[in-house]
Amino acid sequence: MRQAIERVYSDHRQGLYTLALAITRCPGRAEDAVQEAFARLWSRRIRPSGDLVPYVFAAVRNAAIDQVRRRPPDAREPDASIYNGLPEDPSAASVTAERHRILEAAVLALPQEQREAVVLKIYGGLTFQQVAETLDAPLQTVASRYRRALEQIGRRVQPLLEPCDE
Repeated sequence: MRQAIERVYSDHRQGLYTLALAITRCPGRAEDAVQEAFARLWSRRIRPSGDLVPYVFAAVRNAAIDQVRRRPPDAREPDASIYNGLPEDPSAASVTAERHRILEAAVLALPQEQREAVVLKIYGGLTFQQVAETLDAPLQTVASRYRRALEQIGRRVQPLLEPCDE
C-alpha cells in the first residue's frame, strides 16, 4: 500500500498541492495539509478498493478543509498562487504573469465546489470519474459544476481578451 501511495504522490504531487492551496489559500498551510494527509494515509492499514488516486486526492482535500476549519485564512498570510514558474524570457514573463494572475483570480473567485472540480480536473489531471470519487459526488453533478465553472471563468476573462479601441 505504501508504494502505491508513494506512486500517486510522485505522479500527482503538483495537483495535490494545488488542490490544498485552492482550499487553504496559503502555501504553508497547503504544504501542511498534504503532509498531514499522507501521514494519515501511511498510518492506516486499510487498503481502499478501486482507484487509489481519488482516494488520495480526497484525503488531501479533507486535510485542507480541516486546516481551514481549525484556522480560517488570515489576510496577513502570504498570497497563494496556483501557478509554479514563469518563463525565463523577461519580456514574455510579464505578459504570462499577468495572464496567470487574471486566470488565477477567476478560478479563486469560483464557489468552492466549482473551484475544486476545476482544480482536480485541470491542475490535478483527474478524469471526471476520479473527480466524482474524490468529491463523493455524482458524475453528472461534477460535470455540471465543471461546466458552470468554465462558463464563469470565460465570462471573467473574455472582456480582457477583446481588443481595445484606440
